[in-house]
Amino acid sequence: MKLKSTLFLQITLLAVLANAQVEAPVSNLVAQAIANNPTVAARELQVLEAELTAKSLGSAKNPQLELSPGVGFTNSNFVLEQSLDLFGSRSARATRAKAEIGIARANLRRAKLAVASESLNAYVQYRFALTIEANAVSGVENAKATVEAIKKRIEIGEAPALHLTRAEVELSRAEQALTLAKSEVLASRSTVNSLIGKPLTAELQIFAFSTTVENDALVSGAVARRPETVEARSRVEIARAAEAEARKLGSPNVFAGVAADTWSLDRKPFQSSNLGLQFRFSMPLFDRGENRNSVRAAEALLKSREAEANDAERRVLLDVNVASNQLKAACEVAQSYETGIVPKAEQMLTAMRAGLASGLTSFLEVLEAQRTLFQLKRESADATRNLQLAELRFLTAVAQLPGLES
Repeated sequence: MKLKSTLFLQITLLAVLANAQVEAPVSNLVAQAIANNPTVAARELQVLEAELTAKSLGSAKNPQLELSPGVGFTNSNFVLEQSLDLFGSRSARATRAKAEIGIARANLRRAKLAVASESLNAYVQYRFALTIEANAVSGVENAKATVEAIKKRIEIGEAPALHLTRAEVELSRAEQALTLAKSEVLASRSTVNSLIGKPLTAELQIFAFSTTVENDALVSGAVARRPETVEARSRVEIARAAEAEARKLGSPNVFAGVAADTWSLDRKPFQSSNLGLQFRFSMPLFDRGENRNSVRAAEALLKSREAEANDAERRVLLDVNVASNQLKAACEVAQSYETGIVPKAEQMLTAMRAGLASGLTSFLEVLEAQRTLFQLKRESADATRNLQLAELRFLTAVAQLPGLES
């Protein structure tokens, strides 16, 4: 099922309103926000830490040099030995460390997703403020046109002066609405600039985003992309590695090395007869319950982590389904305003104003049509904003926001 995305489609009008000269992909805004976010930077360092820890445990154990100076009749020895991971104890710890990288990467993705969602939501609010400002400008123009029409009616003696006063009051209200709309534009612009690391008063570039979303493809890949499920599956792997590590607790530790008796009173030093190979084994004599219970605990933890991972996948799929349904509903509502309700209200006001000039409609009917159009444009702007927010919720649910992978 294909779903046509309408996010950030009204670019031309808004570019004029914001005095923007060049449009840029909305992914640029997300990339700027991510690059300037300290939490993302911290999560990236945590990923590096986890990767280096895994590399450390994945490397061979460092060789050890043991020196034992002797005094009197005690021999002086040195031993150069290397630990041998014949039974996989160190390998199990390295596997566990590698799985922990997945948690660090999931936390990084969660941070990026949060920053991307926050910055795009703030940008939607800025776009909404621009639309409200445009509607307010249109409202002032309509009110001025009504004032001029009333003046002409008064000049020819077909309207009382009271109608002009009433029309001027409506004009003042429209101008006040425009003042408030301009202040909201400045406030929302400051919020976006703060998130992308720009001066609060800097001019904000218009960002364009338009694409056809393959809904089914995004939904099918949501489980693999969402940080909650990535973290849950990483915890399963950690628990599985911990179980393997627990099973190695009773395995021997094996060391191989070269040993030398370098000096004693009854031997000549540095003779070849004093050099030799040495193997050392270390293991518990018997298990009094420590190892056995550790394995059982690890098995129980693994089962609980698998259950949590399954529940995380269930919640992700539910989240995606709800967001998809909300997006469909928001799209229908916004389209009804854009293609039906608002154009009809505009035609009605035009007809009413023409009727006023010819005396076929009353002044009150024109004012009512004017107010209705202003209100419907506000509702249309709300519907468009709700659609854009619904698109963001859907793209957040499937972890596929533009610019997230930059």
